[in-house]
Amino acid sequence: MDTLRNRTVEELQELQENAEEIERLALESQEARADGVQELQLEREMALAANRSLAEQNLKFQAPLETGRTDLSNKYEELQKLAERCKEQKAKLEKFSAAMHPQTLLDLLQVESQKIEEESEKMAEKFLEGEVPLETFLEQFSVMRKLSHLRRVRVEKLQEILRKSEASQEPGRDSQQQPPP
Repeated sequence: MDTLRNRTVEELQELQENAEEIERLALESQEARADGVQELQLEREMALAANRSLAEQNLKFQAPLETGRTDLSNKYEELQKLAERCKEQKAKLEKFSAAMHPQTLLDLLQVESQKIEEESEKMAEKFLEGEVPLETFLEQFSVMRKLSHLRRVRVEKLQEILRKSEASQEPGRDSQQQPPP
């Protein structure tokens, strides 16, 4: 076909009068088509073979891929559990941190100091009423009074530390309250 397109009008008119040349061109055209069909068929077969090869390679990767997916899923579940546990531990830590705040400690220590003071007074009353023997009273009362005194000293010391801490954190407040000379 390309040979006909490239010819001039005069050449085409001459070709029209030459039956042998027309027959030769027709045969060439059929051969060219046959070659093109064969070439397309060959390309198709090669593409099918390449696709088959790729499919076989993909099938080889299927088992490791499935194993990897399962492992990833398990690790993700484990991560979720660990994240939840971490949140719980953080909440506990915050709760305990709040309990360890100096003012909270002071409050708790004052409550416990008051309790042991009251218990020692009740023990003294029971002894005076004759409900507790002398030996038991001497053992328990001295321990209670010692603990009461220790807690009172600790309360006073912690109060002093808190006052100093508050004073050091607010130096601007003292200077603002005092008028200049």
